[in-house]
Amino acid sequence: MTDYLKTTKKSTLIGGISFLLLLLAITALSLPFLKQLNFTYVATFYISRLAIWFCLLLVYMYSLHVEKQSFLLWKEKKYSLLFYIKSVATTMGTLVLVVLVVSLMFKLSGSDIESQKMNEILKYFKNNIPLILFTSITAGVTEELFFRGYLIPRLEIVLKNSYLAIFLSSVIFGLIHYSYGTAIQIVGPFFIGLVLAFHYQKYRNIKIVILCHFLWDLLVLLNKTSLIQ
Repeated sequence: MTDYLKTTKKSTLIGGISFLLLLLAITALSLPFLKQLNFTYVATFYISRLAIWFCLLLVYMYSLHVEKQSFLLWKEKKYSLLFYIKSVATTMGTLVLVVLVVSLMFKLSGSDIESQKMNEILKYFKNNIPLILFTSITAGVTEELFFRGYLIPRLEIVLKNSYLAIFLSSVIFGLIHYSYGTAIQIVGPFFIGLVLAFHYQKYRNIKIVILCHFLWDLLVLLNKTSLIQ
């Protein structure tokens, strides 16, 4: 972190954070426009996911040529294979528990946990394994690199508070899921983001959280699409 501050102005770092958020906002707002071009929903979804990969490339180029730093400010720590297995299993179990608690809280409060929009989207995923895999890989890789790998270390430098950086990055992560229609689609990802963020902050290994995120989305999509009649 110290070397970073010696070579890069804080304003440049803030610019990178703002650039990332702007790209994500543009990508989200472009979906209605794509739908007006008479593409099928599946084609529209593929294009929107490819746009996210392009955003990742742009942010990577910004870190390299404007910040003149590595995309990942935190050096990756290496662990044994056994640690990776235990870490993924523990994190996945924690995610299941967190989502169950959040769902129970919403049920007890009488809030709607079913998203009609989400159910409509899931119909396009049924029996479409390539789409499920591409969506899960895209979410796992790009979202972890954006919100954990890129955002948290830079927010920590700007805010001078690691917990606030984790909280704010998780809030933003939750808010990007707003389009799915219900409050739980924001609150759930927020808590999922907290779990993954604390893990990354403690162990400094982006590969573990990427794998957990990928597996989570994959299992959720396979489960939910299997329930569609």
